[in-house]
Amino acid sequence: MKRLSEAGPALDAAIRGTMREDLRGAGSFDALVIGAGAAGGLAALLLTEAGLRVLVLDAGSVGSRRRSLSRRLIRGTVARLLGSAAVEALDRRRQPIQSSCHVWSLGPEAFVDDFDCPFTTPPDRPFVWLRARQLGGRMVIPGHGRQYYRLGPDDLAPADGLSPSWPLHPGELDPWYALVESRLGLVGAREGLPWLPDGELARVIEPTAAEAELQRAIFTRWPRYKSVLARFAAPLDTLEAAARTKRLLIRQGAIVREIEVDGSGLVRGVIWLDQRKRTAERTRAPLVFLCASTLESTRVLLLSHSSRSTGGLGAASGVLGRCLMDHVKIQAVGDGPPLAPGPPQEVGRCLYLPRFDARELSAPRPGRGFGVQLYQYPAGRERSIFSANSYAEMLPRDENRVTLDPRRRDAWGIPVLHIDCAHGEIELVRAREQSAALRALAEAAGVTLTRIDEVPAPPGASIHECGTARMGSDPANSVLDPHNQCWDAQGLYVTDGACFPSQGSQNPTLTILALTARACDHALRIARGNAV
Repeated sequence: MKRLSEAGPALDAAIRGTMREDLRGAGSFDALVIGAGAAGGLAALLLTEAGLRVLVLDAGSVGSRRRSLSRRLIRGTVARLLGSAAVEALDRRRQPIQSSCHVWSLGPEAFVDDFDCPFTTPPDRPFVWLRARQLGGRMVIPGHGRQYYRLGPDDLAPADGLSPSWPLHPGELDPWYALVESRLGLVGAREGLPWLPDGELARVIEPTAAEAELQRAIFTRWPRYKSVLARFAAPLDTLEAAARTKRLLIRQGAIVREIEVDGSGLVRGVIWLDQRKRTAERTRAPLVFLCASTLESTRVLLLSHSSRSTGGLGAASGVLGRCLMDHVKIQAVGDGPPLAPGPPQEVGRCLYLPRFDARELSAPRPGRGFGVQLYQYPAGRERSIFSANSYAEMLPRDENRVTLDPRRRDAWGIPVLHIDCAHGEIELVRAREQSAALRALAEAAGVTLTRIDEVPAPPGASIHECGTARMGSDPANSVLDPHNQCWDAQGLYVTDGACFPSQGSQNPTLTILALTARACDHALRIARGNAV
């Protein structure tokens, strides 16, 4: 299957057919979508299917394919002359942050150049911001986990008072989850766990012999606990599908700098920079979906101003840029017994252990917890490779925040983010619990660990960053309204992870997509004059 970062025939035609005069013409577009990742791609698809003429602005360079080919040729030459270590050193020189990603070596060209796209942090509070500027975003980087889980009732309305409830009625997100799951062609099993709601499955699977053996080992050790099969799917090729409607245009190499808002608080369009020409361009539309990724979207909001919001769109709430979260990650790797024979491993398939913190209980208590994604790979006849990734919820705290750095700018002259984020004592205690749980899990599975994290990876390393422009019911303490529309800019919707009031311990992608679908429906109903 082709990579989503490579344009199919319809998308290639849409890219080539996007003329400069189209971008500047008043009334050329019904909607603008900023970002071509998971959320932006789905927004583009749903809006074009509804009959809107949509322009996607993607920061990935139009010359990326040529540069990727040149890079591969250079790397091949260096490898022949100096060896693979020299190749890795050459790549790491420009990507000291990006190369910390565990799958970076599979496709360095998918990640940004850290010198062109810098950010700053306090010296004692490191953050790992892993970024992709390409069609499909981070979803199409080789090695992506392809995990899709719904948030449960306790995730959306935490009972501990440590974060605000989501501005949603019970079950309100369910039809949007179902819509996205149906389009994804989700694979998994129905488990009947209230804290991990079942989804719409295109294919129901049974455990393989190896998975069943591992599940029995877990059940023997913790008879009140239930492990489940992962819910996984390949990324949607939404941009190609949107292009087939003939209502999509797309401009690569477009770095959005600012959202424009008129005096009455209505969005008017965006100002963006052309990477090749290094010129500022202005494109108008009455509807904008900002889906550039959590921190990029918040940077755009901080850079945007109106008569009502001189410090950034949503800044008057006091929460713009605050409450950055990323899952607390602990990983364990080891050698296990040989696996029972079975079919080849599907990409994304694993065992998922939801709320493994409650493994001694019949059901999790209300509160925060952690889950585990558990993988086994054959390694010859005598052993297997065991890999367990545990993700715990990070609390949304005001002191974990992003601001614009007053002194540093990127390669295009745009102020960069200063990211000030660290784990609190609650996260550090939870990380120790995660580490102990993975040790117990390895023992139950007959695994000899070769590596285990004793402390969590720095924030950002889980690549699940959320928050900094949360949705809520009151503009006094939220940036977005209950439909993901910016209180300060009507017609501007933010549907990536920036909108999360809290995180849960599940992968956030499915919720991001469900919120995007719901926001598209709201925007379309407003356009037709029948919004509630």
